Amino acid sequence: MGGLAGRIREYVRLNGAGYTARRAVEKFRDQVLGEYNRLYRRVRATPADLELQRRRIWKETPLISILVPVYNTNPRMLRALADSFLAQTYPHWEAVLLDGASTKAETAAMLREIAGLDARFRVIFSGENLHISGNSNAALSHARGEWIALCDHDDLYTPDALYWVMDTIEREQPDFVYSDEDKVSEDGRVFFAAHFKPDYCPDNLRSGNYICHLMVMRRSLMEAAGGFRSAFDGSQDHDLALRCMERTTRVAHIPRVLYHWRSVGSSMSHQNLMRCVDAARRAVEEHINRVGPGGTVTLECNCLRIHYRVAEEKRVSLIVWDGGDREQLDRCLAALEKTDWPDLELLILSNRQGLPRRTIAVGELERFGALNLGAGEATGDYLAFVDSSVVVEDSQWLRELMMLAQREEIPAAIPALFDGRGRILHAGYALGMAHVASCRQQGLPRTAGGWHGLEHTAHNVGAVSAACMLVRRERFLPFDEGYTSDLGSVDWSLRVREQGGWFAFTPFSRATAFHGAPVLRDREAHPQEEARLTACHGELHDPCYSPLFSRRKANFHLNLDEKGRNVF
Repeated sequence: MGGLAGRIREYVRLNGAGYTARRAVEKFRDQVLGEYNRLYRRVRATPADLELQRRRIWKETPLISILVPVYNTNPRMLRALADSFLAQTYPHWEAVLLDGASTKAETAAMLREIAGLDARFRVIFSGENLHISGNSNAALSHARGEWIALCDHDDLYTPDALYWVMDTIEREQPDFVYSDEDKVSEDGRVFFAAHFKPDYCPDNLRSGNYICHLMVMRRSLMEAAGGFRSAFDGSQDHDLALRCMERTTRVAHIPRVLYHWRSVGSSMSHQNLMRCVDAARRAVEEHINRVGPGGTVTLECNCLRIHYRVAEEKRVSLIVWDGGDREQLDRCLAALEKTDWPDLELLILSNRQGLPRRTIAVGELERFGALNLGAGEATGDYLAFVDSSVVVEDSQWLRELMMLAQREEIPAAIPALFDGRGRILHAGYALGMAHVASCRQQGLPRTAGGWHGLEHTAHNVGAVSAACMLVRRERFLPFDEGYTSDLGSVDWSLRVREQGGWFAFTPFSRATAFHGAPVLRDREAHPQEEARLTACHGELHDPCYSPLFSRRKANFHLNLDEKGRNVF
């Protein structure tokens, strides 16, 4: 109990008492009441679905080699894993189970039993324990497949796991494939803690291994990346994924739960958490120094914080839209004047007289028209749009955004924007919502990490708000002046994203938005502008927010409206 009490105290310290209580209720509904377990059992593939999958005629049938390093595995769990392979509806696989000199006779006995079940099981007794990375590399050396799938020795594949992997390979021709996952109780009876993931998001991966399971890649890619590295044991999959992403952009995400991660207290991630975290920190630090711009990685709130090296301190134009309240404008400007950046240009978009700074008269222009005017007048290499209702919290706010926006693949970066009560007002937009777009985690206390600790890390988002954002000059497009709500920012984001790249959010740049901040709010509808946006862009897909989450609010809650849909 002492350890549990300590973890609870640490969680409260990092996330606040209110959010901790909310999470406790969510976990109770998930793990005790079985909310997700019931939904998963209702919508997973039926026997009829699986039979149809078995009858499919494939264009090609490449062999998938599943690498399973084994060491003193519980025989019952090992047999359950083998049975989950035998149940696969895609039949062209082999499972390379490499035993790293297990000391338990019952593990060896079960491996011999499994070897006799099917010729596709290839059991190898290495006689030496090279630990997780060494054993995995040894298994790879015995694999014959064009594709390599990873699996822990006590977990489970869903029966359609390799079917959907191969379906994705046939349709999209990727180099790297991953799926969603959940956890299963030690006895294998209860499913919980579903992890619905975004499509490939490089900043999410740098902040933590959200890809995890199921992970499948071309053998050629894995070998080019150098396989597993023992120096990163505990986060070896994260290190491998980062090195793979340095060599390909053809990454496919399957938004289906295809992997059950068994909840076993003796796993390495439970026993050696800090060792795993430090291995991840070192892997990410090496990665950013290989690909640029370089920097260091530290641990903050038990999460990875990346301090990118800013290569050039180029000119930034601060473009402030005067929303009409003089007191708010003065407060905004006073905070901006403390910005620690050597080359700043300040432009105020206002019809107000007597401001002691460069002011651009906007006449009858509305917000987005004024922002276009300001962008045209600005001379900076970067454009920082700031609404007058926004007060930045410290002198480093711009530098934190610049760490991200300097990268060519990041057209714009945004800070954490809080309301006057210290709750998240804007942390990026989720798309495809009931009202087209919704602020992610709106209303979450500023101390809370949220879904998988995202609000404590830099990550990618589907759309951003011009209420406060830093844009690379060459990626700026004029705003559509036909919008009056912040759906104009969403429209702008969609058009910019069509040219490639990812928007980035960082919680290490912070600002407070007081009354009148022009961001979308939950339950707020703009029917005419929503229709305008969907007519222009069609059905919206958000690469950074799973379609399996609720469409009502972007709060990362289970989508209970999906009853009857086979989405797992």
